[in-house]
Amino acid sequence: MEQPESETGRSLARRLALEVYVPWTLAQLGRGMLLPVVPLYLRDAGLSYTMVAVVLAALGLGAVLGGLPSGSIAGRHGPEWLFVGATVATGLTAALLGISTAVFALVAFRLLYGVGVVGMRVSVQMLVNLAAPVRLRGRGMSGLGGALRLAFFVGPLVGGVLVDLVGFSMTFLVCGVTTLCGLIPFLAVRRDRPEGQRFDRPAVPWSSLSNALHQHRGLLFLAGTGPALVMTVREGRNVVVPLIGDELGLSATAVGALVAIGTGADLLLFPVAGWLMDRFGRLYAIVPAFSLLGLGMFVLGMSDTATGAIVAGVIMGIGNGMSAGTMLTLGGDLAPTDAGPFLAALGMMQDSGAVVGPVIVGWLADSAGLAQSALVLAAVMFVAIAWIVIVLGDTARPSRPWLVRRLDATTPQATSTLHR
Repeated sequence: MEQPESETGRSLARRLALEVYVPWTLAQLGRGMLLPVVPLYLRDAGLSYTMVAVVLAALGLGAVLGGLPSGSIAGRHGPEWLFVGATVATGLTAALLGISTAVFALVAFRLLYGVGVVGMRVSVQMLVNLAAPVRLRGRGMSGLGGALRLAFFVGPLVGGVLVDLVGFSMTFLVCGVTTLCGLIPFLAVRRDRPEGQRFDRPAVPWSSLSNALHQHRGLLFLAGTGPALVMTVREGRNVVVPLIGDELGLSATAVGALVAIGTGADLLLFPVAGWLMDRFGRLYAIVPAFSLLGLGMFVLGMSDTATGAIVAGVIMGIGNGMSAGTMLTLGGDLAPTDAGPFLAALGMMQDSGAVVGPVIVGWLADSAGLAQSALVLAAVMFVAIAWIVIVLGDTARPSRPWLVRRLDATTPQATSTLHR
C-alpha cells in the first residue's frame, strides 16, 4: 500500500478501514469472546489456579514460537498471505477448545492459537507500517489498538452470555466461526484488484532471517524488554480479572461484563493515544497510560468486593485505552526497511510476557492468593515504565546514545527509513 502525499489521519483511517481495520476487528472479536470463557471453562473442569495458568500461558508460548516463522512467511510471501493463514489457524483452534478438558489437549490447542495470534498481529502491523508515513504512524497503529479494544469490549459480553445460554462447547464453536469471518472483508476488498495484484508481494528483498536477527540483536534487546514487561501485566490482567470475578461468586455473564467494563473505558480513549504520540511524542501517551494500568492493578489487589473490582477495571481500562497502539508504534519506529524478521523477533520478545503473566498469576494465586498476584503485576508495570523512559525515550526522535548507535549501525537504506 502506497503512502499518498499530504495525507491526513482521517483519510488514512478511511483507506485502511476495509483493508485492515474491519478484518482485524472481526478476527479479534472471537479472541475477545474467549477472554472470560477460557478461565471459567478451566475452573469449571476442576483445574487448580496453577494449571489454569499453564493452559492460558500456552497462548503466549505459541506466540513466542510462532514469531519467527511469521516473520519468515511475511517476508517471503507478504503480510496478506500471513493474515489469511493466521486467521484460519486461530479460528479452527478456538472452535476445538471445547472438545476436551484434558490438559495436554488444551495446551496443544492454545499453543496453535498463539501461533495464529502472533501471525495476525505481525501481518497487520506490517500492512499499517507500509501504508502510514512516520508523522501518521501513531494514529495508524492506534487504530489497530482501538479495533482490538472494540473486539475486547463486545467479545467478553457475548462470550459470557453464550456460556449461560448454550454452554461452553457451543460458545467455543461460535468463537471460531466469528474469527474466520474476518477473512470475508479482507478477501472481498482484494478481489476487486487486477489479477496478479490482489495480494502484494514484499516491497523489499527478503534477507536471511538469521543475518537480520544477528544484525539487530542489540536493538532487539533494548526495544523488546519494556514491551515484554508490559505484556506480562496485560496478559496477567486478562487472567486475574475473570478469576477474581469467579472468586466473588459472579455468573459467567457477570464476569464477562466485569471484563468488558474495563475494555469499554479502553474503547473511549484509544484515539487519544494516537493523537498524543503524533502531536507531542510517544512518551506522552506511554507514561500516563501505563501508570494508570499499574495503579488499577494495585487497586484490584487491595479490593475484596465486586465494587472495588469494577473501580479497578475502569482505572485499568482508561490506562490501557490511552496506550492503544503504543507498542506497535514503538516497533514501527525502530523497524528497518526489511521489517519482517525484526518485527517478528520483537513480537517474540514481547510475547514472552504473555507466558510470564499468567504463570505469575497462577503460581501466586495458589501460594498467596489472587490479590497478591495483582500487586506483583502492578510492580512489574512500573518497572516497564522506567525501562521505556530511561532506555528508549521517544522512539519517533531517538536521542539515547546507546539506541542511536544501534540505529546508525543498520544498513543505509534502513537508517534513512528510520529517521525519515
